[in-house]
Amino acid sequence: MVVRAKAPLQYLRRREGDARPNGAPRRRRLPGRLDAVDYGLAALLALAVLLVHDLPYLLHRPFWLDEAWVADTVRARPGLVPSLSSSTPLGWTFLLRLVPFGGPERLRLVPLAFAMLAVAAAYLFGRELRLTRFVTGILTGVAVLLSPALLVRDDLKQYTAEAFACLVIWVLVARIENEWRLRRLAAIGATASAGMLFANTVIFVGVAAMASLGLECLVRRHFRRLVAIFAASAVMLGVALAIYEELIRPQITQNLVSFWAPEYMPTTSVSAALSFLNQQLHQLAPYLGFGSLITDAVLVLAGIAALVWLGRPALAAMFPLTLAIVIAASGTRRYPFGDTRTSTFWVVAAPLLMAVAVAAAGRLAARIDRRAPLAVAAAALAVWVPFTDAYIRSHQLPATEDVRSEVAYLDAHLGRGDVVIVSYAASYAFAYYYPQADPSFVPDTAGPNAYLPAYPSVPWIIVMPNRQAADVWNALEAARAEIAAEPAGARGRIWIVRSHLGPAEIDAWQFDLFGVQVSTIGVGADPILLYVPS
Repeated sequence: MVVRAKAPLQYLRRREGDARPNGAPRRRRLPGRLDAVDYGLAALLALAVLLVHDLPYLLHRPFWLDEAWVADTVRARPGLVPSLSSSTPLGWTFLLRLVPFGGPERLRLVPLAFAMLAVAAAYLFGRELRLTRFVTGILTGVAVLLSPALLVRDDLKQYTAEAFACLVIWVLVARIENEWRLRRLAAIGATASAGMLFANTVIFVGVAAMASLGLECLVRRHFRRLVAIFAASAVMLGVALAIYEELIRPQITQNLVSFWAPEYMPTTSVSAALSFLNQQLHQLAPYLGFGSLITDAVLVLAGIAALVWLGRPALAAMFPLTLAIVIAASGTRRYPFGDTRTSTFWVVAAPLLMAVAVAAAGRLAARIDRRAPLAVAAAALAVWVPFTDAYIRSHQLPATEDVRSEVAYLDAHLGRGDVVIVSYAASYAFAYYYPQADPSFVPDTAGPNAYLPAYPSVPWIIVMPNRQAADVWNALEAARAEIAAEPAGARGRIWIVRSHLGPAEIDAWQFDLFGVQVSTIGVGADPILLYVPS
């Protein structure tokens, strides 16, 4: 009779990880699988955003003109919001209504939250590269956390949401390079199209992602996958086109297009185009990383080369293709190139690639010493942090506008029979900070944002429809007529609230108020004028 030895076999199975001591199958951890530690580190890096941004400053600085355009949407009824969303995506605008605390300036918590999500996405991108565990994720996370382009984005606009959406596409491309799955391809298409409701520019990155994956299929001769990429791209572009035609294009005003005209690349000649690109890239250099365009370009190219060395051609092609698409959009007068705000979504990818180059260098150094990746990462961060220190907790919001203080003073001193003139640019912040007057919002095709605050049921509030000399004169005449219509004993004064004045306005106010009794009350950057008609 033959007796089989079971103990040695069971021992071998335990060593190979095929079975537990009781015979139950063991769940083996995949090399790139995220666990609780990863999500904990991503959350910690995201929370660090609250340290590198001055939260009390963000929650107390009054909204300036561009922010007031956006803030007014929370004063309008929900059905009117689409017609007020010329400078911000519709979905992003609706998110502002969900902020439950923080005072009048609480709306800035939305872009801050997207900055936190962008940092978390950067960490996850580093982990998807499957290099040294944790180190690469920390490098990519800190690179975006301290990206100058993201550190200066404290205003009430969607640019941090665009950065987050861009980084999500990078994460999804890294995932599909790790393992080809149709659902991962569909996720890229869905994010790049439906994501336009919150970040218009995500479609640029989505097109770059699909093109990069197509190039990878050609390089690796995965021709069957090209069919899936073409199909996903067609659906993505179809949904994106529908969103653009229905929600975005109707809100684009000629004034807004004219405003961005200097940021459109000239196509009259090659020399003019190259000169424009050179000028705009140097303008962006302080926000790319180390402040030197040559240094930043070399480090970005090093990151791209590292991705090629790691066998990730799609990720390597992502940044150059995104940049080419944005430049092409500028040349066709569809999107500005070189502005620090509108370029945030692709500029944050520059320090991300620099972090990849450092991680790849650490992996090479690990052949000498397994502790080398940590030392390389520490050395890189020691160099990176001092270069970004000037932007940490910086105060970049304009300090020359404070309609909030003017409104507070006016509300405390407004008397019976008084009339209020609100200048064109001040009217947006006035509508937000003085909701007691129940503002309405009427179409304004001449303005950059397609609407104008109005008070049809409040005749004592006169809003200037523009900022020309004739508008100043007409507002004063309307205010005088309103005062004159009151009984002699009930005639009040004329309060003038102004902000973001243009040259024509300044000259007109000085000319039309010359020789009359006007008091200047310094309660903000632009003081209130108090005019008592004789």
